[in-house]
Amino acid sequence: MVDKSSKPGLLRLLEDPLFRLLAVNGAAGICVAFLVLGGIFWSNIGNLRVLVLNAEDPVLPVLMLAFALVITLVSVVVGSAIMLLGETGRGGGTSFRLPPLRLGQQRQQATVTVAAGSEGSSR
Repeated sequence: MVDKSSKPGLLRLLEDPLFRLLAVNGAAGICVAFLVLGGIFWSNIGNLRVLVLNAEDPVLPVLMLAFALVITLVSVVVGSAIMLLGETGRGGGTSFRLPPLRLGQQRQQATVTVAAGSEGSSR
């Protein structure tokens, strides 16, 4: 049997389930961020593609937008993965369920009276 303490640091780190969770979901967040960045430039939202292409230094705004998207979307993906750690069932949500609607029951109509002249008066 191999002793875990005899393995190098990187191999020991790769066996840690929390590190794998963060690494896999972080990589997924980076991929989503670059897909969003490509979609923003492809669809030319706010005429951004034209502005960047006509800029004196087009690399800087692209890097700034990519950095902001990576930070935001990696946080979303990793955060949602961490929040789903304790889930055993599918579908999420709470255990509260509405009572079933019985179609055979009669519904009573409610009468609502409105005083004349109260419509739109704001004093």
